[in-house]
Amino acid sequence: MALARDWNRLWQRAAALLLPMLLLGACTVTMVPAYDEQIDSGLTSLYGDTSAFVDRMVAAAGMPAGSYAANTGFYDDADGRVAALVVRAEAHRVLKNCPTSKVVNAALSLAAIPADLRGQIGNLPQDDCQVVLMRLVQSGFKRMRTVHQIQGDAGFPPAAQGQFIEGGVGAQLRAAITVEIAKRATR
Repeated sequence: MALARDWNRLWQRAAALLLPMLLLGACTVTMVPAYDEQIDSGLTSLYGDTSAFVDRMVAAAGMPAGSYAANTGFYDDADGRVAALVVRAEAHRVLKNCPTSKVVNAALSLAAIPADLRGQIGNLPQDDCQVVLMRLVQSGFKRMRTVHQIQGDAGFPPAAQGQFIEGGVGAQLRAAITVEIAKRATR
């Protein structure tokens, strides 16, 4: 009788341990939003258009064609295209909190950065990682527009290629494209 009771307890304990494991093992947790072909192609197209635009602006520096006033259409178009990408990224939202943002923001808060410089750095937005990337692209275009506005009729100097394509919005676009390509590879 005692042996049967011990076996019964053993089976109950085993079932109590195995059942949750089986149930959890059957669940899937999505950490990264699904690949989105429209985001991928939108980013790739935007990168090509931006690179060509910066090249044209450098070539037209000091001429009316290179002025900010003559090129507001590019920025308006880019703003609309990026806004559409943000909406698509938000539609795929998975985590609602990018772990990378937390780490970077924590590191920035621990760094001994002078207050005036700290205000210029800011914080990464708190959201899903893909949404964060799209918003960084959005802010990159805003910065590029601001620089062009400040330059006015002078247009972009030759250094703009490095500032905006190798760094700045170009680097942000490449990072977002890389994420989409990585997601496509894991489908």
